[in-house]
Amino acid sequence: MKILVVEDHAMVREGLVRIIEGALPDADVRAVGTATEAKQHLDWAERVLLDLSLPDQHGLRFLEEIGVSHPDLPVIILTAYDEPAFRTRASEVGAAAFLSKNEPPEVLAAALADLQAPPDSGAHPRLERLSPTERQVLALFGQGLSNAEVAQQLGIEEKTVYTHRRHLMFKLGLRSAQDLLRFATLYHAGLD
Repeated sequence: MKILVVEDHAMVREGLVRIIEGALPDADVRAVGTATEAKQHLDWAERVLLDLSLPDQHGLRFLEEIGVSHPDLPVIILTAYDEPAFRTRASEVGAAAFLSKNEPPEVLAAALADLQAPPDSGAHPRLERLSPTERQVLALFGQGLSNAEVAQQLGIEEKTVYTHRRHLMFKLGLRSAQDLLRFATLYHAGLD
């Protein structure tokens, strides 16, 4: 997998490269500090990890450009600005995921790895954006399981279930936990 990291802070950029290479040893990673530099590598990339705060262009504007020039290129937003307005806008312009820099490193590795799975062509368009793990979590929510029960069922920490829940809400365009539970119930019943 060819991953392009676009992060303006050198220390953070180097740390991201190390995390990715440690978690995904077969990954080929390139890292740049500006949108201008990133544009030279978009044809090469199979995944983009994009910071919102870049010195030459806002990440959301660059995400829009990528959506036009490379519509099939998955972009994961990784930012310190974990605000609902940014999440909503990133979802609207096609981000595959939105991660906070406060997340543990394994969440980033999982998000990148989950993007490798091919979409289910018979699925609802919103469901095609979900990773296999996110579909599992959605199905378990649809069965009426609590966060703790989902964590136990999947053998993960409850904190990780909360992260998956946020990603599900982002990708499905849902605004509340109640909306997610309603959607999950319909998904479980086959009415999505």
